[in-house]
Amino acid sequence: MSEALASLLTALADDELILGHRHSEWTGFAPHIEEDVAFSSIAQDEIGHAAALYSLLAQRSGGDADGLALGRDAAAYRHAVLCERPNRDWAYTLARHWVYDTADAIRLEALHDTADEDLRALVTKMSREERYHLIHADAWIERVAAGPVEGRMKLEDGLKEAFEEALGLFEPIEHEEKAVHEGYLPLPSSELARRFRELAANKLDELGVQTEIYSRSDEAAEFVASSSGDLIASGDEHAESQPERARGLGGRSGHHSDEFQDLWDVMTSTYRNNPGATW
Repeated sequence: MSEALASLLTALADDELILGHRHSEWTGFAPHIEEDVAFSSIAQDEIGHAAALYSLLAQRSGGDADGLALGRDAAAYRHAVLCERPNRDWAYTLARHWVYDTADAIRLEALHDTADEDLRALVTKMSREERYHLIHADAWIERVAAGPVEGRMKLEDGLKEAFEEALGLFEPIEHEEKAVHEGYLPLPSSELARRFRELAANKLDELGVQTEIYSRSDEAAEFVASSSGDLIASGDEHAESQPERARGLGGRSGHHSDEFQDLWDVMTSTYRNNPGATW
């Protein structure tokens, strides 16, 4: 199969799996029972989407869906760093939920025009479910934004943290130029990032929520590795002292945080302890 399509499917599936796993950690701990059920359902949807994407990749590559999901080393995962961050608190979880599902809606909208027929059909199915994820996220953001000052401030803090790493959702995948050229990825990541920024800014402006979204210069920056291994913007004379400009990047090339290593250890433990088992 095309290496460009394989890269695209892997990144999409890994995003869904890892964020779904983080969401699932709220099961039994959400603010109230109704939300416990709702958020657990969203987590299940995300992991289900990941399973479908891994299955498509396995069919094309001759591999095994479970092996793709759980049998790789941590550095082989290609999800955005934002997806792997611990939940911290409910405000940050809601902020990341909204940022991710807003970004995912833009990505899926573009993928309705993908050149791959099977992926196009899967995207149509995923979009029907993801629509409700975004409705859920919007409802919570609107509710908290219109509520007491303390909750609003916590939401703004959560959004600030999430937006600092949101650009990683649009970090170019491996073989992206080829994916665009072959029609698997109808729009380049830079254009998806631009659309996300515009949509997110308009929504938050409507709600009167004050938070900084990554800058337009960050959208266009070309990132390279510094001597320390951090990603920095090329051409920036102060880049070596400002690696924070590239926070959240690196996931698409397998550079993850220590927090993901901990998640990976737990998530893959049963699979690794029982290799080849049939359940």
